[in-house]
Amino acid sequence: MMKADARQGEAEAAERAKAATEAVLALAQKLHDQYVAEGQETRQRLISEGQSRHDQVVGEATARQEELLSTGQAKYDEFVSAGKAKHDELIAEADALVVEAQHKRAEVLAGLGSERGVLQKEIEELRTIERDHRAHLKSYLEGQLIELEQTGADETG
Repeated sequence: MMKADARQGEAEAAERAKAATEAVLALAQKLHDQYVAEGQETRQRLISEGQSRHDQVVGEATARQEELLSTGQAKYDEFVSAGKAKHDELIAEADALVVEAQHKRAEVLAGLGSERGVLQKEIEELRTIERDHRAHLKSYLEGQLIELEQTGADETG
């Protein structure tokens, strides 16, 4: 009987060992499942946080990009407008200077034309005076020559 008791004790010990092993395995499985679940929750939370941060950063970057593009376009438009205004102003000034120069040229040419007419009239008057003076001088000299010839003929004769 002792053998039977020993076998029964061994069977009970084996049963207890089996039950303890199953309890340890169940506990290990429970801890494993719990850690896996926590790991998956942590993974999901980190992915969600990462996605939120990603969305936030992309949103901020997109907003900043749009702001910079808008500001750049506004600055460009401002510079183009200012450049066009300055261009138009310079063209208007140049046109005014051209008109003024054309008026001045016309005035100068009119003045020179008038002076030319006056000078041509004076030249013609001087030529007339010269002709008259030459004719008078020729007449005088011829008269003097005739008188000299007569005086010379009277003295010799």
